[in-house]
Amino acid sequence: MFTSSIITIGSEIMGGIIEDTNFTFIAKFLKNMGIKVLKRVSVHDNIDDICGGLKYSYDTDIIFLMGGLGPTGDDITREAFSKFLNKRLVFNENQWQKIVSFFKNRGRIVSESNKKQAEIIEGGYFIENENGTAPGMYYKEKNKIFFLLPGPPKENIPMIQNSIIKILKENNYINGILHSRVFRLYGVGEGEIYDIVKDIDNKDMNVGYYFTSKGWVEIHLTKFFKEEEKIDFSEIENLYIEKFNTNKIFWTDDYDLSYILYKELEQRGLTISFAESITGGNISGNFVRNPGVSNVFMGSIICYSNESKKKLLKVKEKTLKRDGAVSENTAKEMVIGLKSVFNTDISVAVTGIAGPSGGSDKKPVGLVYFGFIFKDRIFIKKEIFIGDRERIINRAINYVFVEVIKFLRSNF
Repeated sequence: MFTSSIITIGSEIMGGIIEDTNFTFIAKFLKNMGIKVLKRVSVHDNIDDICGGLKYSYDTDIIFLMGGLGPTGDDITREAFSKFLNKRLVFNENQWQKIVSFFKNRGRIVSESNKKQAEIIEGGYFIENENGTAPGMYYKEKNKIFFLLPGPPKENIPMIQNSIIKILKENNYINGILHSRVFRLYGVGEGEIYDIVKDIDNKDMNVGYYFTSKGWVEIHLTKFFKEEEKIDFSEIENLYIEKFNTNKIFWTDDYDLSYILYKELEQRGLTISFAESITGGNISGNFVRNPGVSNVFMGSIICYSNESKKKLLKVKEKTLKRDGAVSENTAKEMVIGLKSVFNTDISVAVTGIAGPSGGSDKKPVGLVYFGFIFKDRIFIKKEIFIGDRERIINRAINYVFVEVIKFLRSNF
C-alpha cells in the first residue's frame, strides 16, 4: 500500500482563524483510493517551516502541499519547494496568458504580482485550475510524487476529483478498487451499536465506528481489492442491515436526511412546512440545500420568542403562561397555527431548551417537544437530548427528518 503525507500551509490555520478542512477531504479521498495517510503537518507561511514539513514527510510516497500558491508576498510555497529540491522556478508564458485570460473574461485587471503564479518547478507539470488563477503543479522524483495545490476548497476539490486521480492512476499509485459502504445510524450511541454488531464475522473487511458532530453514528465497511478479483460484499452488509432492523434502529446509506426526505415527499407528491423555535431555521436551511426542493417545501416560520409564537402562529397567551414555551400544548398550538398558514400535507413544529442555561428540574436542558400534522392527524412527541447546545439542536433537526421519513414509509 502506498503512503502519503499532507502538509497544510497558512498562518491563518496555525492561528486558529480558519479550520483545516482540506486535510479532512484529502484524507478521505486517499483512503478511498487505497492510499494510507501516515503524516499530517501544518506550518506557517515560512520557507524554513515548509521545508521542515517536507523533510519530515519525505519518507512517504505521495506528498501534498496545500495553500500558499497565491500572488501575495506570503504565498511562498513554490519558493520553499524550489529551495527544498534545489531546483529553479521557471516562468511559463503559456500559463501566464491563461491567467491573463481568466482576469479579462471577468472584466478584471491582472496584477503584475500574478506573474509568480505562472512559475513552475523545473521538470514539473501544471494542474489546471478552472475556478481560480493559481494553477496547481506536480513533480515526480523517482518513486515519489509531490502535489502543490491552492488552499481554497472551491479550487482544490475539483482539481483533486478531476485531475489528481488521473495523475495517480497514470503513475501507478492506484492499482485496485476500494469497496466502501457507509451506514448512518440515528437515535443510538456508538457503544450501543458496537455491542449490537460485535459478533458479526467481518472476514477481512475493515470496520470503523464514528460519531459525527451532526448527531449520528457511522459504520464504515471497506475493502481494497485487485480489479481482477470478483468479491461479493452483500452477504456481510446484509448481516449489518439485519441487525439494524432487528433492533429497530433507523439507518440510511451515506445520504443527508434532508435529501432523503425531499425524495420521499417528491415521490408521493406531498408538501411540507416547518415552525421552528429551538432550531432557529436550521431545519429549513438544511432542507433547501437540495435542488428542486421548492416542489415540496411551501415555507417556514421562525418563532423564537413568545411574541412571535403568538403573532405568527396564534399560540394562546394563557397557554404560554400556564405551560410555558416548551410544552406539549405549545407545540400543539404551534403546529396547528402552522397548518392554518401553509395548509401543507405535513406540518412540523419544534420547541425546546438548547442550553446551557434555561433548564430546571421539571424542564431540563435538552427537553424538546415536536408537533406533527400528517394530513389531519396530530401527533405530539417529547424527547430529552443529552449534549451541548450544538448537539441538542442537531439531534432535534435529525429527529424531525427521521420521524417524517418513518411516517411516510409506513402510511403513504
